[in-house]
Amino acid sequence: MSSSGLARDVNAGLYWTANETGDRGVVYGLTTTGAVRGTLNYRAKPVDVEGLAVVNDTLYVGDIGDRTRTRGLITVYRFDNPRATGLTVTYRSYDFAFRDGPKDAETLLVTESGRILLVTAGKNAAIYAGPRQPSRQVLNRLTKVADAPDDITDGAFLPGGKKIALRSNRTVYILDAGSYETVVSAELSTQPKGKSLAISLDGESLLLGTQGRNAKVYAVPIPTKVTPSASPSIDAQNEEVAGMGRRGTLLALGLAAIVAVVAGVVAGVIHDR
Repeated sequence: MSSSGLARDVNAGLYWTANETGDRGVVYGLTTTGAVRGTLNYRAKPVDVEGLAVVNDTLYVGDIGDRTRTRGLITVYRFDNPRATGLTVTYRSYDFAFRDGPKDAETLLVTESGRILLVTAGKNAAIYAGPRQPSRQVLNRLTKVADAPDDITDGAFLPGGKKIALRSNRTVYILDAGSYETVVSAELSTQPKGKSLAISLDGESLLLGTQGRNAKVYAVPIPTKVTPSASPSIDAQNEEVAGMGRRGTLLALGLAAIVAVVAGVVAGVIHDR
């Protein structure tokens, strides 16, 4: 098993994560100090959880993976007022299907109004949008709204909701949330099996997680500008990273340690320099 992603919950002051496959319906609540605050359990058997998102006081868990591209439908679970109490809770679920056939997706995005977006994985990637108000009674259709960078493994809306951060194994992209055009991109340091992306609780940095054994969580600044000749490497932004200070370091360290607990991996942290 391995962690499928991270999502910050500002109201609860924690992060949520879930195992990708081989787990029951459970989401783990993680503190910034590395402690498991508790779990959120639900009576479902997800096939391949690949993305999590929190909007205000609502948690979304995306059972959206489909590596064989054979699933007739995928499901997004919604939890209102989520709390890591260890109890079994009720939920709402929404079933989706891509209009142009099954797709593998690893990225779940949710707008402030509750509209669900998915970014497909691999080559020829694209952003798909569900209905503005998804239905629980009928199958919701996902419609392509834009092309996306290839090999995206996770993403999140930046604070304010006007920009989207997406990541591949090698690059972070910042997109305009209205046009879906890339406005900033930055190369990442080598990160084998790069997987998750989350916004830090203070909104000041990105947390980038890896997958599998010896997994690490990187804390890096949110890219803000591009040089005329090329996208800046996050390696080159040393002053900004160093300026995050002790709080940012401890934040990433705690998450790395706790991902090791819930995902069964050995984890560490690299504060990118």
